[in-house]
Amino acid sequence: MYDSSMDGAKQLHLGEQVDECDVCTAPVTDLSQAFTTEYGEKVLTFCSQKCFKRYLEDPALYAEFQDDEVLE
Repeated sequence: MYDSSMDGAKQLHLGEQVDECDVCTAPVTDLSQAFTTEYGEKVLTFCSQKCFKRYLEDPALYAEFQDDEVLE
């Protein structure tokens, strides 16, 4: 059976890290290309410079997403 919902989607291998942009919620699969910053005790991830700039306009608006990695 063919699943057309997977057209153009990158298939991930087991163990591959997938994060989500804290501004637009787009998947971020290549963390080496992502923008990241720390806010409080959390690491925030952004898919692009555009999303990072939107975050910088109002950091508190984007800082309270669930499932963010807490720094130890």
